[in-house]
Amino acid sequence: MLKGIACKIGSTLAFAFMLALVKVYSAYSVAELVFFRSFFALFILVFWLLMRGDFPRALHTRWFGGHLVRSLAGVGSMFCVFTAYGLLPLADATAIGYAGPLVVVVLAALLLGEKVHATRWAAVVVGFSGVMVMLWQHLGFTTGESAAGGLARTGLGALLAFSGALLVAVAMIQTRRLTRTEDTGAIVFYFQSTTTLASLIIVLAADYWPSAWPGAALVQSQAWIWPEGRDWAPLIAIGLLGGVGQILMTQSYRFADASVVSCFDYTSMIWALILGFVLFSETPSPIAIVGASIIAAGGLFAILTERHAKRM
Repeated sequence: MLKGIACKIGSTLAFAFMLALVKVYSAYSVAELVFFRSFFALFILVFWLLMRGDFPRALHTRWFGGHLVRSLAGVGSMFCVFTAYGLLPLADATAIGYAGPLVVVVLAALLLGEKVHATRWAAVVVGFSGVMVMLWQHLGFTTGESAAGGLARTGLGALLAFSGALLVAVAMIQTRRLTRTEDTGAIVFYFQSTTTLASLIIVLAADYWPSAWPGAALVQSQAWIWPEGRDWAPLIAIGLLGGVGQILMTQSYRFADASVVSCFDYTSMIWALILGFVLFSETPSPIAIVGASIIAAGGLFAILTERHAKRM
């Protein structure tokens, strides 16, 4: 149990740095950022499997359809989330994404047959209440609202972040199902390969999509932009960090129930607040600090109650 929790917290840290870089380099198209995130993550995966002595054996699969479901949900979530992080402050985009863990607990009970104890429900509810506290100011319930253009921009970002959270929940449930029969290497490999292929298709479509066709502006906005020399290293780092985070995240669902692991998605808010301040001068408001404290309390509550239950 604790090994799964440790893997999950490690994955949130890796993903937090990755998403901070995505926000820094949001001038590049989302499809291009997704390509760097997916393609270079494959190098981390292959290296990890070679260190284990499991390459290429670990890539064998007995359930290709299951990988396809997980990969399609992951592709959709990645495009939604990357776009949202370009439109919203780091902490806001992270907070909205916490709709996902709540959905994971529900789906884990309905689809995986996991027994969700009252303490796990309580941990998720406590964490989600912290998210709502943090969103209070962003949703316009306090003074100082932005101009109409700013509200439209952040509104779109919020919608995309929420959509991404729902797709992440589907992907995580499918990941948990896959860990019953599939190696972690296979799960990560087929997801990263699918995402790499999808991003390449979109980039190519941007070059050849006729201006008279529907959605031309949207598709053409995803055209490839050759990075400047100094941008290559951080763009590649997006993929390397994503690869590390993906492996740790997948392993976490192997060592613990999805409904337990999902509670610790909330720790990424701590990293988002720190990185938002250091990289973007986004000073957390008192509301944000209170919300983050509630989120951390929810995670600690989950750990303590699970350890107590094992002693019984």
